Amino acid sequence: MKINRSPAVALLWSVCIPGFGQLYNRDYIIGLLLVVLEIAINVKASLNLAILYSFRGEISLAAQVADHQWLLFYPCVYAYSMWQAYHQAQILNLETQNDNYTVSPHSGPLIGAAMGGTLGIIYLIVLGPIFGGILGMLLGTGLGWVIEQLLARSR
Repeated sequence: MKINRSPAVALLWSVCIPGFGQLYNRDYIIGLLLVVLEIAINVKASLNLAILYSFRGEISLAAQVADHQWLLFYPCVYAYSMWQAYHQAQILNLETQNDNYTVSPHSGPLIGAAMGGTLGIIYLIVLGPIFGGILGMLLGTGLGWVIEQLLARSR
């Protein structure tokens, strides 16, 4: 018996921790792989400490403790986790023959979020690695969505 999965709930679980949306979708191998990647990158990049310093307003200290080489992996893993969980929930719902769902992969926002987050970490130095990455992901997601809409209209 197949169970419908909410794409929005799968996406929100992946927003909490990469891989949790996949576990919600019962996609255990990818889910566990993404959770392990999240933990490894988090530890190696000193991400939690950088987040703590960023929210305390100690941006220069956040930039000092963060290992940028590891931190640059995080936006890609994070964006992929959200996209894959959302997309997989849509596919699972189609398999149950529920006509209320249609699959729309929306790759533009995924690519934009991954690129924007990475570039935000690198270039938005004044905001620090955390806020720069977040702002970059948001701007990249919006830009990716706009580009995807423009390309869809031109077809």
